[in-house]
Amino acid sequence: MKKNNDLVNAFTVDFEDWFQGLEVIPLSKWHNFEYRIERNGRVILDLLDESNIKATFFILGYIAEKFPHLIKEIHNRGHVLGTHGYSHIQVYKQKPFEFVEDIKKSIGFIADPTGQKIYGFRAPIFSIVEKSMWALDVLLEQGLIYDSSIYPVLNYRYGVVSNLRFLHNLSTPGNKSIIEIPIAAARYFNMNFPVGGGAYLRILPYRVIKAGLKSINKEGFPFVFYVHPWEIDPDHPKIELPFRISATHYFNLKSTKKKLRKLFNDFKFAPIEKVFSEQLGIE
Repeated sequence: MKKNNDLVNAFTVDFEDWFQGLEVIPLSKWHNFEYRIERNGRVILDLLDESNIKATFFILGYIAEKFPHLIKEIHNRGHVLGTHGYSHIQVYKQKPFEFVEDIKKSIGFIADPTGQKIYGFRAPIFSIVEKSMWALDVLLEQGLIYDSSIYPVLNYRYGVVSNLRFLHNLSTPGNKSIIEIPIAAARYFNMNFPVGGGAYLRILPYRVIKAGLKSINKEGFPFVFYVHPWEIDPDHPKIELPFRISATHYFNLKSTKKKLRKLFNDFKFAPIEKVFSEQLGIE
């Protein structure tokens, strides 16, 4: 099937295990749960290989520390590494000095197995919001050149609706500038609608996702899409969670693989660092 246009979009993976993105389970209790990241990580890698797609993997530092061989495999398969922090604590729940240590720790464990330079960050649960913009200066201080955390949509846990929908230079509280690369949001009726992956991929019919993404490309911009490895694993353990979390976490997991294959057939993809190489100054 012919691609919908010639724009190359960015595909990204927030690389964490199924229990690590659940805010009600702190790092201190992670050892109590079954690790499925090796299995699910390789399923994602194989899906990408199947369509000859390279992606940016925002790696959780804890995973890089525990599974350095898996980080090396991601690198060896031709993907680009970014940081997802170390502990998956929302940025707005951390003090600045805690966030500094979290980022330093994550970059070390992610870069060590491969020697690859880390250019970008995606906050756990998109948690750079109005009250945590100070984190952008920390990213620059740690040598990162872009952020992909500020989702321009309305959600009870995240989002800055007023933020621009496409790559832009964003002024930091410290009067510096960082490149912000948001997740895909389509524009309808003067409102932003999330169509960039994650739970939205599973909740919405694929035709709605596709139409929203096509509308972004028709505006002349590449979009950024994301997925978690556990979203292709409908058999991962079911545990008791607050309804507001379980309602989306476990919803329609069996659909993810099929929808991703359709997505890979309908659009062109590459890592963020390649799609936006000129703006990022990366050769």
